[in-house]
Amino acid sequence: MQVVTRHIILLLLLLSGACSSMAQTGFYVPPSGKIFFSGNGATIYSDVNVQGEMGVGRLALVNFKGRNWENAPTADITDDKGGHGLGGMIRFLAPDTGTKPQSITAGYNAATRTGPAFSNLTIANAAGVRLVSSSMKIRRWLSFSTGTLNVNGNILVVGDNNAGTITGYNDQSFVITPGSSSDGGFLLRERLSAANGLVVFPVGTAAGHYTPAALHNHGSLPDDFYVRVSDSVKALLTSGQDLAPWSVNKTWQIGQLQHPGEDLVDITLQHQLVDEGPVFAASRQNAYVSQYTSGGWDAGYPQSSPGSGSLTTGPRLAGSGTNTRTFQSTMSQTSYFTKLAGYNDTARARTKLWFSAYRTDYQNVYVYWTTNPEVRNKYFVVQRRLITEAAFSNRDTVSSRAIGGNSYVNLDYALNDPNNYAGTSFYRLMMVDYNGDSTYSNIVAVGGIPGGFGWTIWPNPTAGRFFIGISRPSAVREVIVWDVLGRLIQRQQVNNRGLIEMYLDAKGAYLIGLIPMDGDRIETKKLIVIGD
Repeated sequence: MQVVTRHIILLLLLLSGACSSMAQTGFYVPPSGKIFFSGNGATIYSDVNVQGEMGVGRLALVNFKGRNWENAPTADITDDKGGHGLGGMIRFLAPDTGTKPQSITAGYNAATRTGPAFSNLTIANAAGVRLVSSSMKIRRWLSFSTGTLNVNGNILVVGDNNAGTITGYNDQSFVITPGSSSDGGFLLRERLSAANGLVVFPVGTAAGHYTPAALHNHGSLPDDFYVRVSDSVKALLTSGQDLAPWSVNKTWQIGQLQHPGEDLVDITLQHQLVDEGPVFAASRQNAYVSQYTSGGWDAGYPQSSPGSGSLTTGPRLAGSGTNTRTFQSTMSQTSYFTKLAGYNDTARARTKLWFSAYRTDYQNVYVYWTTNPEVRNKYFVVQRRLITEAAFSNRDTVSSRAIGGNSYVNLDYALNDPNNYAGTSFYRLMMVDYNGDSTYSNIVAVGGIPGGFGWTIWPNPTAGRFFIGISRPSAVREVIVWDVLGRLIQRQQVNNRGLIEMYLDAKGAYLIGLIPMDGDRIETKKLIVIGD
């Protein structure tokens, strides 16, 4: 064993088992032993086996140039105070014998949340580092200098009751969740909250195949989220038609562990342009993030050309594209997402739809819509979700009025939905075409009080991005935003929109006002912006 130190105090207290330690090869800390690094630098050239306690002071940098690092499940990695606060950095470097991969048996149990955990870890080996036999936890900071970290079917946890920090990631340095759907393994970040803003999960399926995701949890309660990505997209998730021509040939598995199905979550997915299938590439101006629900991939909105590869540290990645979609109360502990274009979106791409709803009395809601043109559409399904419910349910089905599903004039539809709920109800329309493919309209919020119009703001408080839902948008002229001093901040024309997306950058309290068409009163609500 060689240990080279510079400005470092190294204490090795072999409280027991001294004889057995002499039989070990490499850097060995016996079960009853303690070792402490304090100072600026140390290098370990041999394999490491930690059975006892290894202390790394907050000012210490420990370079590891061996091939294998192993922590026993009962081992402990501490800071200079013997706790788990501001520990130093452990950096994995390529061995002096040549650029070779390194491995970590970290000893952490993600299910029970027990076992040793690194405070800070740097990957600086171009050949990469691989988890072996157990999961790993990094309490504070995972830094990439060069190379990848392959979870190899295990769980990598970053953060300790917080999201932690990951830096240095790009298309060459990231976390690998092996591409086969059967390999398992994922990156988990703890306690994501609205205050964190957009949190990046820098994952990919193999070296050179960087396809990360980013999440913004708008929920009022922090939550643990995980992400993994695998190669291929199938019509029935793991079987059925290969959707590679219509997709980016990647499926992201994302889970919300503590409060599934409760929050508004923004999901951004980034793919490599070389992975775009031929149909996707030809229709990429209508690309969207799709969620696997009810036995198939849904048609998401917005549909637009992918933006540049922004999920990276440093310059944007020209060979990558991002798409974002907001999901309201549909994230489960195991959800699946991909990106599609030219598939399952024929009705939306061709049929133009205007949809709205409003309350007529305390017992009924009037739902109505107009199409022009209407192309290859077979029928509509009106769906409703009360604000207390986790998912939409079907309320009624209306056949297309277009002959053969095709029309190029205004076609008006309407129905009455019995609804005596006193709170906010959300309505949307599902269009089903002759291929059985389904797409969805915008979502309309309907209040519990009849007359005039009902409206709501959510989320409130917000990190900055919020939505205004109006039950009768035709009755409202514009939206106005004032600060608490009465200064005008923003104003937007409603233009018959039932759902309006808005942004406020500065923290504070605001008044949101709706001015009706008759102009004789102003409805106001208070909004709190907590910022990122």
